Amino acid sequence: KVPAMVLMRLTCPVIDVDKPNSGWCKSAVLVQLALCPPILVWCILLHGFPSISAATCHIAFACSLVFGLLAAAVVHVSSRHDEPPSYLPLLAFLGFFTSIAWIYALAAELVHLLQALGAVLDVSDTLMGLTVLSLANSVGDLVANLAMARAGMPSMAAAACIGAPLLNLLFGGGLATFLGNLLVASPYPFELNLQLYVSILFLTFSLIAMLVYAIMHKFEIRATLGFILILIYGAFMVTCLGFEAWGGRKLLTTNIGPQVRSGNFDFRASD
Repeated sequence: KVPAMVLMRLTCPVIDVDKPNSGWCKSAVLVQLALCPPILVWCILLHGFPSISAATCHIAFACSLVFGLLAAAVVHVSSRHDEPPSYLPLLAFLGFFTSIAWIYALAAELVHLLQALGAVLDVSDTLMGLTVLSLANSVGDLVANLAMARAGMPSMAAAACIGAPLLNLLFGGGLATFLGNLLVASPYPFELNLQLYVSILFLTFSLIAMLVYAIMHKFEIRATLGFILILIYGAFMVTCLGFEAWGGRKLLTTNIGPQVRSGNFDFRASD
């Protein structure tokens, strides 16, 4: 934990209004300003433009490092050790974007780790995403929603249960589609295999079940609805594991949608 905390401290400016001088430390800010631009460039080039040439990467890193050193020099000249400068709130934006870059990089490495684990265990990428990755993404929401419900805010917890997946589905899917068309191919080929059709089916069924239950009980939610939703999720997991165990890899990864051609991609419908 200590190495990660030191790395975050050296690259992410933090403003704490509860501390004297909002936690201003000139030496730490100078180091952060020098390191933040290379970190941002690294995340953007490595994960956003994986096919970029090595020479371009070196030039971008050099420019970002020079920019960071110049920014650190400006702050060194225009600030004091015992008093925060007037532009201190601007550092919060830099810390915010750097934190997003670190989260993005760690999430990408987590996906790569899961893909490697799936290859070693002979498990499809789709099942890894539907089980391990989805559970990892949802644990934080689960804990937060349970805490809100126990604190006497069930409406907020219920809204978060629906709003968080909706944000991931719409914003995440929209952003992925936009970047796919921009960076990979246009139109972007999307393979709908059997696992995704099953996921869409269970998602639609669970939403309809919640709506019908709420209407039948005049929008008074009881513990029965929670039990029903848990049963639906259990059935979904059993179905996915059953397809993985007995359906065969070819059945799981076969594209059952229309044929899509784009660039070097060629996905064909199954016979």
